[in-house]
Amino acid sequence: MMTSSDPDARPPFIGGFPETGVWTAVGLSRAQFFTILTISVGLFLVVGGPVWLHVRDAHFMRITVSYAVIPLAVTVALSRRGVPRVWQVLAASGVLALVKLIVTAGLLIILALARS
Repeated sequence: MMTSSDPDARPPFIGGFPETGVWTAVGLSRAQFFTILTISVGLFLVVGGPVWLHVRDAHFMRITVSYAVIPLAVTVALSRRGVPRVWQVLAASGVLALVKLIVTAGLLIILALARS
């Protein structure tokens, strides 16, 4: 086993992602982080009808709902580990929102290109 003083120490990989990452920096477990991200992206895909059928439509409702769930889910996840601090909720929500933005923008670009 590698120690933290070992310069070649790397976090162990489980399921394609390391055990530690940006999610541990904001107080979430890997499972909590990816569960919240999956729920948020899933809501984006289905609120107001499947996004692949409405690629060029306005996405205000699906964007609002999919981002609104993030701080709520983060608060619930962090409260399972103790009393959540405001900075933790804000930091975790911000990181998740940024990752979700990248994922959903990529999906919309791919869907738009596939339909043209």
